[in-house]
Amino acid sequence: MYDAMTEDAAKEVLNPGSIEATSQVMNLKKAKVDYIIICGSLPQPTIVLLRELKKFGLKVPLFGSWATCNEDVIRMSGDASELFYAVASMASWYDEGPGVARMREITLKYEPGTEKPYRGKTYTYGWVIGTVKIEGMRRAGRNLDGEALVNSLEGMKSFDTGGLTGPIGYGPTDHNGGSTWKIFKAEPSTGKFISITEWRSPK
Repeated sequence: MYDAMTEDAAKEVLNPGSIEATSQVMNLKKAKVDYIIICGSLPQPTIVLLRELKKFGLKVPLFGSWATCNEDVIRMSGDASELFYAVASMASWYDEGPGVARMREITLKYEPGTEKPYRGKTYTYGWVIGTVKIEGMRRAGRNLDGEALVNSLEGMKSFDTGGLTGPIGYGPTDHNGGSTWKIFKAEPSTGKFISITEWRSPK
């Protein structure tokens, strides 16, 4: 947890599986924090912390990592998630964009009636993996083998996933794929994470 000068105002540990965070929240209140950054990568402690922040009246923004950008956090913490923000490299199930729309269309064709509860961003992640592999095979052509696929992927620059992610690209010495993220804000009234930025890269 950091103050406006990025110096430590307080540091607290909330272990996975915790069912309350009384002492942590009391210490944060005592430190008069302006906002909180949770560095863990599990939704469950985030839900507990949000509930406890509301319970003890500490109304400050909470910022989470990609794994906490999960609709279950909103569903299980309700309006306590009003000031919750998180970053993610994948679009939400309900976001706009041709790639996202196609994901929903094909999914619901084979799984009708499953629009809700909303699928999480891990579902989008799996869809993106398939999308990139298919594009790599398409570019590799008819003489497809492992080497041809690798060469095809390494030649992929700024591949547009239709809004599922930011641009994806590889190279002979760069197999990261992408480095773009969005910041999302929880919207308890709809149970959605609403993007408040475009795709951004630290580079």
